[in-house]
Amino acid sequence: MVEIVLAHQVDLATWRAATRHYVQKQVLPESISWRVAGKGETPWKLQAPDSADNDEPLNLPRKLVTAVLEALQAHQPERFALLYRVVYRFMHGLLDMEDMREDPDIQQLRELVQNVKQETEQFRLAFSIFSNQRQSKSLHYTPQNYIVEANGRFCIERDAQPWEVITPYRRMWWDGNQLHFAMGEAEAVHVSADMWQKDGQGIWQGYPNTVLVPTLEDVAQASSLASLSAEAMDCRACSLWQPANRTVFGEGVENTPLMFVGEQPGDQEDLAGRPFVGPAGQVFDRALEEAGILRNHVYVTNAVKHFRFTWKNNRRLHQKPDQESVEACRIWLDAERKLVHPKLIVMLGVTAAQSLLKRPVTISRERSRIFQLDEQCSGLVTVHPSYLLRLPNEEAKAREYTRFVEDLRLAQSFITQ
Repeated sequence: MVEIVLAHQVDLATWRAATRHYVQKQVLPESISWRVAGKGETPWKLQAPDSADNDEPLNLPRKLVTAVLEALQAHQPERFALLYRVVYRFMHGLLDMEDMREDPDIQQLRELVQNVKQETEQFRLAFSIFSNQRQSKSLHYTPQNYIVEANGRFCIERDAQPWEVITPYRRMWWDGNQLHFAMGEAEAVHVSADMWQKDGQGIWQGYPNTVLVPTLEDVAQASSLASLSAEAMDCRACSLWQPANRTVFGEGVENTPLMFVGEQPGDQEDLAGRPFVGPAGQVFDRALEEAGILRNHVYVTNAVKHFRFTWKNNRRLHQKPDQESVEACRIWLDAERKLVHPKLIVMLGVTAAQSLLKRPVTISRERSRIFQLDEQCSGLVTVHPSYLLRLPNEEAKAREYTRFVEDLRLAQSFITQ
């Protein structure tokens, strides 16, 4: 039995070197055991002349590499063995690529990846809120998986000022120039200066990084809204990801006849990670209710998935997204349409209408009528709920709100006929 001792819970470098070596040596998965080093133990390393440097790289599909990077962060003791087994089977032709959905190892791998992605999103939201409020320099967080290290670069991008993330298993400290790691609260109450190790040095080389920019192939192959949303988490197709806290993807049900498309997330949506939850979202919800539409029975999204804003008096004020962002986000909107299969798409405002119609749009000329959008779907243009909030007086607001509700009733009537 070969024993592989890893330096820490996300020691990708050691796992990768050992996997590359023993897969090529055709060492069976059941002949290898994996564990994390205890205090004072030395991680696995091949002894000369049998050097890992002589091993050829493994030619793996990008999807599989991505899944390995993410699953390595799962709080599952058997994950190292599972990942080795999957790679071994693939490299030796024992994994049926045409029937991977039914494969028990792949199903388990997908479950680990999904758990890690969900918690990554939760952690990023927690860090974003911490960064925005800045009531202290330390964020105390208790993750269910080993996700902290892999999100170091994300945290730096969100907040360039010094900060510290403290978890039971790991501490992560950004001093404004360099990222450092040390043992967590469960191992040490106080961490002395000599306990910190710099990112990229010592054992902190090659750990996974969850910022994996999705490709067009990733988007096209997403089989559900959940997987599509996970792919969009690290979208870098335009510049809006840098100032925004997160990707705000659509929400709702697949295979619903009614889909709503707005402009972009606002300040509250950017913090909450959900579309239409701010002031405009409250108007939208009230209008839906009056029109007899249940929000949890439809799909709601935006043409642009990141919040574009400008700072003024310590507040983030909405800015209309530019054409670059609209074009960059169209692949996500098209993919959402493909999975939702709507009978009718309601376009809320100019940006949504122009994104879907791919031409200049004047709301006053095109609203309140249903037209054929393509062979499978019809369209309806109306105002964005935020327009109602900007009207100068209560009389105008009441009048336009009534028209907005009438447009939604028209949509409801169309999908039920």
